[in-house]
Amino acid sequence: MLMLRLALATLVAYLIGSIPVGVLLARAFGWPDPRANGSGHTGALNTFRGAGWKGAALVLILDIAKGLAAALVARPIAGSEWALPLAGMAVTAGHTWPLWLDFRGGMGLATGAGAVAAVNPLIAVLALAMLGVARAFINHTPRAVVASMLALPPVLLALQVAPTLFWLATGTALVIALRHLSDWDRVYGEPQAAQPADDV
Repeated sequence: MLMLRLALATLVAYLIGSIPVGVLLARAFGWPDPRANGSGHTGALNTFRGAGWKGAALVLILDIAKGLAAALVARPIAGSEWALPLAGMAVTAGHTWPLWLDFRGGMGLATGAGAVAAVNPLIAVLALAMLGVARAFINHTPRAVVASMLALPPVLLALQVAPTLFWLATGTALVIALRHLSDWDRVYGEPQAAQPADDV
């Protein structure tokens, strides 16, 4: 029975993540479709390119909220704290590979950070800070994301965080790293199809 509840919590988290906030808001407010801008993803950066700061901020907030919501509903559905790692991975995967957009969504950073922040905001801030440091040394956003996300688990082990938090943050980070691997060879300064995927 627990396995069924965990599966249900995971499915719900994936469906929450699959809500294409950037595309829906673009249609509602008459903004350019974010998929037509920059890297072609659905997150805040491409929304900014078509709708400016206010639009980008709204998309960013709602993408973070998706992660928060998935983490907050997962434990009551499953009746187990081990639903949290599954929910974190599922909501991030839903954002990056959404069911409703032929599995072509955003990059998962905002939604993944929201899922982790629901349990421990400081760990979410730590992960983003590590990304900032990596980006300062690696002049290529997807590669910096992969490097920082892979570096996160050893840091969490050193900090001796709780097991569920460790697997929540680690699982979410691995999904984000996997998504950015597809943009590993993107080259700056090339046409739209080859621009770096630095969206969230």
